[in-house]
Amino acid sequence: MSNNRRHRRFLGIDANAARMPSMTQTASSGTRHVHSEATIRRNIGWSALNHFFVEGGMTLSDPATVLPLLIRELGGSHAVAGLVPSVRLFGWLLPQFFVAAPMQRLKRFLPTVRALEAVRTLVYLLLALLLVHHDRTNPGLFLTVVFVLFIIARLAAGSSAVARSELVARMVPAGQRSRVVSMRSFTGDIGGFTAGILIGYVLSAEGLAFPVNYAWLLGISGLSFLLAISALSMVVEPKGAPLGTRVDLWQQLKRAPDLLRQDQRFLRYIEARAATAAVGIADPFFILYATEVLGVSPAMSGVYLSARMLVRLFSNLLWARTTRVRGNLWTFRVARLLGAVEPLAVLLFGLLARGIWGSEVPVIVGALFAVPFSLQGLAISADNISRTSYLYDIAPDQERPTYIGLSNTLLGPLQFLPTLGGLLVQAIGFPPIFVLATLCALWSYFLSRDMDGAEKPEGGARIQAR
Repeated sequence: MSNNRRHRRFLGIDANAARMPSMTQTASSGTRHVHSEATIRRNIGWSALNHFFVEGGMTLSDPATVLPLLIRELGGSHAVAGLVPSVRLFGWLLPQFFVAAPMQRLKRFLPTVRALEAVRTLVYLLLALLLVHHDRTNPGLFLTVVFVLFIIARLAAGSSAVARSELVARMVPAGQRSRVVSMRSFTGDIGGFTAGILIGYVLSAEGLAFPVNYAWLLGISGLSFLLAISALSMVVEPKGAPLGTRVDLWQQLKRAPDLLRQDQRFLRYIEARAATAAVGIADPFFILYATEVLGVSPAMSGVYLSARMLVRLFSNLLWARTTRVRGNLWTFRVARLLGAVEPLAVLLFGLLARGIWGSEVPVIVGALFAVPFSLQGLAISADNISRTSYLYDIAPDQERPTYIGLSNTLLGPLQFLPTLGGLLVQAIGFPPIFVLATLCALWSYFLSRDMDGAEKPEGGARIQAR
């Protein structure tokens, strides 16, 4: 096999398309789009680099590890620490259905993405600056300011996600979308792995005391988002993209129940994802359990994140292949099962470690706590590839922004479960939360068993606005 052909396969370009003289065509909503092979390769490459910096930036300010540790250092309670991932995901999910209606009328999505991502970048840089000058005189006020800025950043990122998802869907032929998602996940995990190593170094560096060490992490996170914007700006957005259904916000709200009622596959998809979202009740407490119960150093959070990202990185290759062979729905179901393994592993590991070594485990045993985080990486990788690709499969082309936005907005309120988890931890301890998370993951798997992997009808079903 020639080097050129290997390169095309690595980028996910279909062999049959590669044999065509110069163009790959896709039909969407009655409009034919022409993608040159050079443009496809360019788009995949820059999109993958974009996700490298996005995941790197998100990992440096990870809401399930880094930010809960920061909140505890600032004097926040377990409930406040549990609020961080809730705000992160709820703020990201909440606006998506509402912005989908006006975005369906856009001919180009890249300018919108750039503007919204710039807001996120500026907020993280401002948070870093505020941390540098934090003097602990009024921790309550400071935490309030941090959360307000964080909410602004998440609302901007969530709104951007709808436009970014549509941009990714448009920039390659429909048959190559799962490959694009896989490539973005692959490079994103490299970025996350690199960021995890950097976290361990910054939090353990002798010359960087609190809060300057966390300010460095947030500042580099902001710069990473800036580089992500620059990379995505190099993508060539296809000309002549179809306009979506012209509806205003009120029509969008009124037709949501009809959409769910008429598309049962979409409804079952949301139900399965809702059960998975409930697993997040335990997310911020894995690292706090390790540091506060097992006596592990906070600097180990970088090791745990690197382990998670390393497994995500290499398992992407596995899931990309199984998705091509067995389909998106099969991988989606496997991800539900794997989601039950991490909280169960944390629970069993903690009970065993405490039974043998007591309240402070040896360093080498603390390092082995990376195993549950590695299992989480395996589940996240499968979910990231299959969740988005399956929704691309079943969503009508002209309604795709609405499907993406509605599914995420409906799941938004569930993101406050970690806050409830924080209250439960204070009342009954960590283990019951891990048991509950395991049961929710298993329930999600059983719901996914009723999902249909059939192709969407030609042109897609249309839900009429009333």
